[in-house]
Amino acid sequence: MRVVIIGGDAAGMSAASKLRRLDDKVEIVVFERGHDVSYSACGMPYHIKGEIPEETSLYARSPKDFEEKDIRLHLQHEVTAFDAEKKELTVYDHVNAQEKKETYDKLLIATGADGIRLGLPDTVDERVFTFNDMEDMRRLKDLLEKKNPERGVIIGGGFIGIELAEAFVSRGISTTIVEREKEILPQLDAEFGRAAREELARHGVNIETGATVKGYAERDGRFRVLTIAGEVETDFVIEAVGVKPNTAFLAGSGLSFLPNGAIRVNAAMKTGLPDVYAAGDVASVRHRILERDVHIPLGTHANKTGRIVAEQIAGRDAEFPGVLGSFVVKVFDRTAAKTGLSLQEAKKANIPAESVTIEAPSRAGYYPGMERIKVRIVYRPEDKRLLGFQLFGADGVAQRLHAAALALWANMDADTFRQADFAYAPPFSPVYDPLLVCANQIK
Repeated sequence: MRVVIIGGDAAGMSAASKLRRLDDKVEIVVFERGHDVSYSACGMPYHIKGEIPEETSLYARSPKDFEEKDIRLHLQHEVTAFDAEKKELTVYDHVNAQEKKETYDKLLIATGADGIRLGLPDTVDERVFTFNDMEDMRRLKDLLEKKNPERGVIIGGGFIGIELAEAFVSRGISTTIVEREKEILPQLDAEFGRAAREELARHGVNIETGATVKGYAERDGRFRVLTIAGEVETDFVIEAVGVKPNTAFLAGSGLSFLPNGAIRVNAAMKTGLPDVYAAGDVASVRHRILERDVHIPLGTHANKTGRIVAEQIAGRDAEFPGVLGSFVVKVFDRTAAKTGLSLQEAKKANIPAESVTIEAPSRAGYYPGMERIKVRIVYRPEDKRLLGFQLFGADGVAQRLHAAALALWANMDADTFRQADFAYAPPFSPVYDPLLVCANQIK
């Protein structure tokens, strides 16, 4: 059996490695259009900051590691089309500048997602970047080290924008975030986004919200970002406004897509076309609370769904149980986190919902290092079923989010959750953990 995988990062290489462990005879071939495989995009901002000094630390495995496992890896090979009826791919070899045809018995599409470009006038300027892969990171690092810029603008107040803002400030770069929504981190309710904005501002980051970008201009020898609120001088720009699934080459293939271009799959990661699977940032996932297919591109989902495909191909009855959209992001000295739905997301989905919000000590009040954590629980009032958690603080946020995610995973209601047997010791938690304090407010 010949298994072909398109895409050499998290989902693709997780599938390849798992399949090889399950079957030492199957032929595995991977086509990757870029130069890099199996790397941590989530670690790239911290390499820019200097906390991870060596670029090589971002790689989980090298091409040689995969070749030693008899996984045939072809870098700079771009799949430009495929024919599901013939089980045939059109592949362009960028190294030798030639096109060829390849066949498969089973196919995994794991082409990930590309950074969205705003498509503004002068976007092709060499001072305008995206930050989506290792090549983007190298180009940005080259600019920072050779040009020593004094000012930078980040368009987009999401995860990447916030992480890069910290990296730039640490390098002495005056940094501005321009966000078109009313608040940064729009996945959160506004109160929590505002808390993140205040922490950024405390560290000197200028933030302009509700500011749609209109274009770029060169005036008086200065590069400028033009917004509906005015102009911002800068030496370079990062467009960090989200990603889109890399599926343009699949037009006319017979696949089904979400409105944003993500490939629709079922719980077995099957696309509906015979022997064709999709996984990772290019594919849909099932949201366990919304009970519908969504596109939430996170590395956790990519690695898990890649492994599901491997088990399916190996003949095992594996399925992906869905997601809650859990995330955690470092905001300088604070942490923002969420699992499940925010209050605004629940209302947008026409789910009856209410919320309670508290601030409570992260550990015993008398113990050194105590910080107050803000917690919000979103719930359904008719039966008090938990729908979502949001947290913001400086101490113990990420660990508490894990407990919150498990509560949602188990479909708990507030009465069940408030009786959970959480551990207590003064260095780690008060007698009543902040999560339980918040749950006790649900009457």
